[in-house]
Amino acid sequence: GLSGACGVGWLLAGTDNPLQWALIPFTMLGNSLAMVPYDWYLPAYVQVHDAAAGVVIATLANVVIEFWNMDVLARILSRQGTAGFRQHRITTRLLHWYRKAPWWTLTLAGCAPIVPFYPCRFLATLARYPMWRYQSAVLVGRSIRYVGLAGLGLVLPIPPVTYFILGAIALTYFLSKYVAHRRQVA
Repeated sequence: GLSGACGVGWLLAGTDNPLQWALIPFTMLGNSLAMVPYDWYLPAYVQVHDAAAGVVIATLANVVIEFWNMDVLARILSRQGTAGFRQHRITTRLLHWYRKAPWWTLTLAGCAPIVPFYPCRFLATLARYPMWRYQSAVLVGRSIRYVGLAGLGLVLPIPPVTYFILGAIALTYFLSKYVAHRRQVA
């Protein structure tokens, strides 16, 4: 899984620089169902590497992980235990809205800096949206997003270590919230 992606990233990068070879697995992890904040990585990456290469690598890694995301969601949402969610009034309203412009919904959500893409994955899965159309929307939307993030890294030449510190703080915050939630449930 993730270690294999690290290996592929390392082979493609041909370097010992972890900022270079970790872009593939980190983009995949950040766009998986794990909900790990990853937006800080590309601005740090372009501080020392080619911005265009970073955008292409991040976009392609995102497209690859979306095959996995859609497969996992299709399996989860087809189970009997999710019938309540699938038939819920809010879900059916969102699906009705989504079906009016599915490609544009996915594309805009994919490039938006704040709107999370996760609900769109659920809607695309529930609507049985064709994978090739889904992936084309991901390709366009995420490319636009990554161009913006790379541009941010070029305009704000903050040292990469600062991005990593901010990312570690964000990750620690989300993990602490997750652990607190799990303790409440138990």
